[in-house]
Amino acid sequence: MKNRGYSLIELLSTIAILGIIMTMVYQNFFFQQKGMRKQRQWSELNMKARKATTYMAKEFRMIGYTGTTGASESFGIISGNTISIVYTHDRDGANPGIVDAADIHNISWSGDTLYVDGDFGLNYVDSLWFIYTDINDAIVVPPVTEVDASGQWILPAGSNPIATIEYNLILKHHYGVDSLTITYQGLAALRNERP
Repeated sequence: MKNRGYSLIELLSTIAILGIIMTMVYQNFFFQQKGMRKQRQWSELNMKARKATTYMAKEFRMIGYTGTTGASESFGIISGNTISIVYTHDRDGANPGIVDAADIHNISWSGDTLYVDGDFGLNYVDSLWFIYTDINDAIVVPPVTEVDASGQWILPAGSNPIATIEYNLILKHHYGVDSLTITYQGLAALRNERP
């Protein structure tokens, strides 16, 4: 029996087959990594949107909170339109029933950023809008005004205080040619007694 090695053709065909197998394994790994990265980004974006809308709901429920018992004509919505709202509540309790600088809060959207009290809150915001409903379940067309910045009740005659605020937040993040879109909607009832 002759002891012969492998021929050049056998070696080349083995290398070609191994190359094809390695290419398929690499492509599978690459697409799994891309899918996992996209899923992680979606999860992070979803978490940020949920955190932002939870914060908005909590803040809207506090509108009109005075730090004292009973109704107050000092706290409410200073100005509200479809993409921003400035409002008061006395959470710090420094001067119960009196509006001071720490009692004035705002949420607004500009460009692709959500701002909370003038500071950065969230990016990748595609749109944000608010819908206001009064205590008679009538939709109020902005601008909405209940109090001024000094705490004086200036609700226009024939108008009613706001009872609920519906908010809609849409986030969009572009990832290469793909884009992730997340939509959150909510309804917050202003729970504090106002005139």
